[in-house]
Amino acid sequence: MRYAYYPGCSLKGSAKGLDEGVKKVFSALGDELVEIPDWNCCGAFEFGEKERILALSQANIRKGREVSSEIIAPCPACLKNLREAADSSVSVLHPLEVFSEASFWDRLPMKRDLGGRPFTPYYGCILLRPREFALRVRDPMEEIITRLGGKVVSSQVKAQCCGGNLFFKELEVSERLAKKVWEGASGDIVTFCPLCHLVLKTFSEKGRRVFYLTDLILYVMGEREFL
Repeated sequence: MRYAYYPGCSLKGSAKGLDEGVKKVFSALGDELVEIPDWNCCGAFEFGEKERILALSQANIRKGREVSSEIIAPCPACLKNLREAADSSVSVLHPLEVFSEASFWDRLPMKRDLGGRPFTPYYGCILLRPREFALRVRDPMEEIITRLGGKVVSSQVKAQCCGGNLFFKELEVSERLAKKVWEGASGDIVTFCPLCHLVLKTFSEKGRRVFYLTDLILYVMGEREFL
């Protein structure tokens, strides 16, 4: 399958590990990710005027349509903005939606499992809301972690805010919210959001870690030696 790939700004900066992981997993599945030529910022949260945010994402939709009618957007904020700007000629997908297809498990080259290691799946604010632009599959990280041989030990904080949108403006508030997530989680945290990963890693508790879901998949594939 050939997809247009919209990495967004974070995956080319602070979240290069997620960018690399997404590309490796799709490649292992036999799918092709073609980065959208000359893509621009989607506007994220900081660009205040909705019409201008839509215009930015509509430009990316036009460019992506030239590559494929299906666009992959790993960043939750980018996913939301692109879906809001898209028309019926394209589908904007999150990797979790592709990984939730039955064929994913037929195509994934698994060399080992997670050995029952405990994890808390964490979606954050944007992947699960608002409903019209949110993930179109239910509890995908829980299922994937379990089928990779891990143990889902907590889900009560999965949609709780980590304070990511305040990280660069009100650090103390962000720290307080992030620590509440850690307090409600068990084991290590697994996320698919670049900003959540940055915040939770910054305020992580001693001896506990935050992973991208792709880190777990790559480990099971034998692409990573350790977690």
